[in-house]
Amino acid sequence: MENFHKYAVRWREQATRVNPPMKESEMIDVSLQVQEPDYFHYLLLAVRKAFTEVIKVGEMLENGIKSGKIVSQAALKATTQVLQNGSGNIGGKKRREDVSTVVLVPQTYV
Repeated sequence: MENFHKYAVRWREQATRVNPPMKESEMIDVSLQVQEPDYFHYLLLAVRKAFTEVIKVGEMLENGIKSGKIVSQAALKATTQVLQNGSGNIGGKKRREDVSTVVLVPQTYV
């Protein structure tokens, strides 16, 4: 699996080949539109930053997801669907439970 840094660098190299050339802000806007939900939400904070800053934020997100500090939206959604559909096997028994979702709101530091 390709890490975020390699993906972003490869994407930027491809974007520089577009004719007429894209402005850096356009490259960032377009690259954000194709991100997975785990990255998209947090990378919106870097919209008006340099592309190198977007890469740094993306790497931090990737590390946070891998370390468990940031909950993967895809994993959370899949787990929630399993529990809501009652197809989860909890304690050897299939049960249908109400599921509460915990929403993590990132704090921004000014």
